[in-house]
Amino acid sequence: MKRSVLLAMAAVLMLSLLPGCGKKDDAGSAAPASGEKETAGEGTTLETADLSKLITLGNYKGLKVTLQDTTVSEEDIEAYLKSALETMTTQKEVTDRGAKEGDTVNIDYEGKLDGVPFPSGTDKGFDLTLGSHRFIDGFEDGLVGAKTGETRDLNLTFPDDYAKAELSGKDVVFTVKVNSISENIVPELDDKVAKELDPEVSSAKEYREKIEKKLKDTNVATARSQAFSELLSEVQNSSDIKDVKELPDWLMEGIKKEQKENFETSLELYGIDLQTYLSQQGMTEEDFDETLTAYAQSIAGQQLTVQALANAENITVTEEDLKKQYEEDAASYGYSSGEEFEEAIKNMGEEQTFKDATLTRKVEEMLLNYADIENPEMLEE
Repeated sequence: MKRSVLLAMAAVLMLSLLPGCGKKDDAGSAAPASGEKETAGEGTTLETADLSKLITLGNYKGLKVTLQDTTVSEEDIEAYLKSALETMTTQKEVTDRGAKEGDTVNIDYEGKLDGVPFPSGTDKGFDLTLGSHRFIDGFEDGLVGAKTGETRDLNLTFPDDYAKAELSGKDVVFTVKVNSISENIVPELDDKVAKELDPEVSSAKEYREKIEKKLKDTNVATARSQAFSELLSEVQNSSDIKDVKELPDWLMEGIKKEQKENFETSLELYGIDLQTYLSQQGMTEEDFDETLTAYAQSIAGQQLTVQALANAENITVTEEDLKKQYEEDAASYGYSSGEEFEEAIKNMGEEQTFKDATLTRKVEEMLLNYADIENPEMLEE
């Protein structure tokens, strides 16, 4: 897998799951300077710190929670099927009729503002599926009925909120020539198509059943995650957590450092750096640091609560837990085995992040087991 995708994965792992401790640097952690708030915690990670000096855990047993609906409807299955079948679309050129919605037309076009071509308004040999809404309102509709070789002038208006200010709300004319028309043919689901979509199934019926289970599993996972978020928030709100000014530097600075790195990783995927982003947003480094500090404060509260819950229930992450989690997550990130996925995580230096995520999953399981779930049937297969 490409490095950019691996970097993104590291960011997702950190942002999508509540970690159990701060990320360590080369020296092991960002320890506080001598005399600076060391009394707030004697360890250098939440896993080893004396949390009694940082948080008094509130009640976490018997909390009421309602799960969101996890039912999979026929409409859900059909929508998934439609999307899957569309990946097998083939095209057949048509010459005996005009273009209709759903067809792909190959076009040359030139846009003019006040009779003058404008930047990005011209292209040749462009494939456009009518009804895809890739162009401004009226463009695609204006080509319905056009035949191969026909040229049409489309008098259109850019929306007032268009991203390019020089075109926002402007009346323009697009001259469009239709070079060819292709009908998009989406196959019907049968045993052969089902096996092409998923070599592990032997029939269309089995494929539909697998889709239904996949959708159900996704819904259940989402419901569990939402319930966990609500429960954790309730526990956090009932807990007594030290004010941000009293939290140890190794915790706050560690979170800020990691979240900044994650944000820069995300920007890197878009080809820009932090300074460019701040300039585009009209923010100073001080503004960004204030925002980061506020976010770090929120994360610190979550981290403290998760670790305190783990400590209260003697929950730890063993090597066996990690191996199992690597195996379960491998396919989701495009790896053929848990070993391959584990190697990728180690190459990124994100073993601690993965361990933290695994701890959070175990805490989630514990909280849900203790919870008074009003509709537990939503977790049934």
